[in-house]
Amino acid sequence: MGAQVPKPRAWQQWKQSGRMVLLAAFEDSSTGNRIKEYCQELSRDLGEECLIVEHVWLFNTFRLRELREIAAEEASASDLVIISMHQNHSLPEEVKGWINLWLRPTVRHPAALLALFDAEEEQSPSQIQAYLQKVAKQGSMEFLVEANGSPEGRWQSK
Repeated sequence: MGAQVPKPRAWQQWKQSGRMVLLAAFEDSSTGNRIKEYCQELSRDLGEECLIVEHVWLFNTFRLRELREIAAEEASASDLVIISMHQNHSLPEEVKGWINLWLRPTVRHPAALLALFDAEEEQSPSQIQAYLQKVAKQGSMEFLVEANGSPEGRWQSK
């Protein structure tokens, strides 16, 4: 994790309102730990007076339709959606199905989508990153990327 938490355009709004809701979805324990570290940094950055409501889901729970629908409702009511996974893996179909549920035109979308990946081994963005950037654009969300352990250790706003 970088030394500085990315600040989406809505960050100041969250800080002023004293509340923000996030949904995090992750692939396995190591990608889940990345989310935990990010949420700790975000909490420190927003301050004690800001309540952060967290919903956390493991990718494989999206295989069950009922759970996928619950998670989609939570995502659509969130200010920030975080997806943490290994960049060299493909995005599972059940995760794409979950994204399609909360990306429907009639549903409120989060202000930002954050992708947390392993350190990039190549300079070009992965197919997953390109897909998530397209999702963010379709939902009129800000897209942020962090490649854990990247040389710059910086967050990129796309």
